[in-house]
Amino acid sequence: MLQNLYIKNYALIDKINLSFDTGLTIITGETGAGKSILLGGLELIRGKRAQQGLLKDASQKSVVEATFDLSAYQLQDFFEAEELDYEPETIIRRELLPNGKSRAFVNDTPARLDSLNRLTEKLLDIHSQHQTLELNEKAFQYELLDAVSNNNDLLKTYQAAYQKHIKIKHDLQELSVKLMYAEQELSYKKHQLEELQLAKLDEVDFEKLEQQVKAFDNQETINEVLAEALQKIDDEELGVLSHIIDLKTGFNRIAAFDDRFANLATRLESMQWELQDMIDEITGLVEANDYNPDQVARIQAQYAAINQLMMKHQVLQLEDLIALRNRLSSEVTDLSSLQEQINELEQNLAKTSDLLHKNALKIRTNRQKAIPKLTSQIESILQSLSMADTRLKIELEPTGDFLPNGMDLLDFQISSDKGKSFGSLKRIASGGELSRLMLAVKTVLSKYKQLPTIIFDEIDTGISGDVAQKMAKVLRDLSHNMQVIVITHLPQIAVKGNKHFKVYKNSGDDITTQVRQLIGEERVYEIAEMLEGKSPSESALGHARHLLGIG
Repeated sequence: MLQNLYIKNYALIDKINLSFDTGLTIITGETGAGKSILLGGLELIRGKRAQQGLLKDASQKSVVEATFDLSAYQLQDFFEAEELDYEPETIIRRELLPNGKSRAFVNDTPARLDSLNRLTEKLLDIHSQHQTLELNEKAFQYELLDAVSNNNDLLKTYQAAYQKHIKIKHDLQELSVKLMYAEQELSYKKHQLEELQLAKLDEVDFEKLEQQVKAFDNQETINEVLAEALQKIDDEELGVLSHIIDLKTGFNRIAAFDDRFANLATRLESMQWELQDMIDEITGLVEANDYNPDQVARIQAQYAAINQLMMKHQVLQLEDLIALRNRLSSEVTDLSSLQEQINELEQNLAKTSDLLHKNALKIRTNRQKAIPKLTSQIESILQSLSMADTRLKIELEPTGDFLPNGMDLLDFQISSDKGKSFGSLKRIASGGELSRLMLAVKTVLSKYKQLPTIIFDEIDTGISGDVAQKMAKVLRDLSHNMQVIVITHLPQIAVKGNKHFKVYKNSGDDITTQVRQLIGEERVYEIAEMLEGKSPSESALGHARHLLGIG
């Protein structure tokens, strides 16, 4: 419910501060007095983008602030989803700055305009003849019918299952595409994996393998060098070893004469043993370099195979091949896992489809039962508004598809004159008829669900007399279920208000729009002016008192 509206430095307004109550609030004023400015301020609260030149004093910021009682709307989850601070008494504020920028706040938390729009559509419904008829919108048609059908709990269950159903379908499609591509690549990946597994990469010491191959390739040179080394070290006459032994023998003969000779003899003996070890090692290398042809062929083939794999997969290290093999193994294994996931999703999809179908049938049954009730209630109100020939037809067409709110296609049609066929609601030409139809619809809907504050602007255009009286009664009845604000030119409607504001312009050099609440004789005088014009007669004043029920 709208509790308060504060506007400062906006258009022709210096500052106003209006308090609203439950029930029916009336706003009157001469044409051009500035009633549209109030609506403009509320449109800013609803998140509409600000136009340039709206600051009355261009050097100061403009502030529009609305206070709402949210206790009946259960909007905590909405506030959490929008990352806004929830308060049962919530303040929405727009600021228009002199530099042309604007800011929005909800309970002093900065807010985006789209968040404001989503929030205030639950709090404010501004209806005028110039707006597209809301009843033409399919979402509103479903909302209206389902409210009368008492489908709220069923729809919650259905829509929760529908969201799950959509997600499963999306996941299933993704996995199916993934499986299709995986199957196309599977044969090639299996071939690559088999090649890598055949190489037994975990058993390979690649550095050693590389050394062995180099040794094979240079076996003749190695043998020549080793043979020459043995000859130069171990030859009986010319070898280094025989000379070392002779030198050691000589120094041993003179070792007793000087410790230095003994030391040299010892060092020569060490050299003798070192050379002997070298001879043994070289001899072993000669024997080791005598490879078995089968062994050579096997090692060379293994080395060539690994090199070929490295080139094929464009890697430089054995570890990269092992990593590739492990990844391919995982991907090939994942394919069977992928199919299992698809099977599970298909089973879940079947379950959600069954649940959706059962709930959709219940929703349809409730709708079919409610259609005669809804059309009857709306037509009854239209009859009281002098639209007795207007008939409403609601068609429910079953469909095999799951829709966000069931399995039905909904179509509202209307016939505004006797003998005319039913057609789209847009075929109603008169703006007054559109307003009366919406009034009837809102009146019915308000009996079944909590609606936002509704503001009717120019709902009385083109009507008078008895029709005005009947519309006033409908508006008053509507205000018993929700907060209603009506901008009107008709005294028959104005007298029904629980609260009455007058919008007017002051006289003087600085013309401003002002608003004041009318009470007592002020209200009597305003109603009398609406009846007769400026300077109303005593008869008009008496009639005004009679309409207001104050004697």
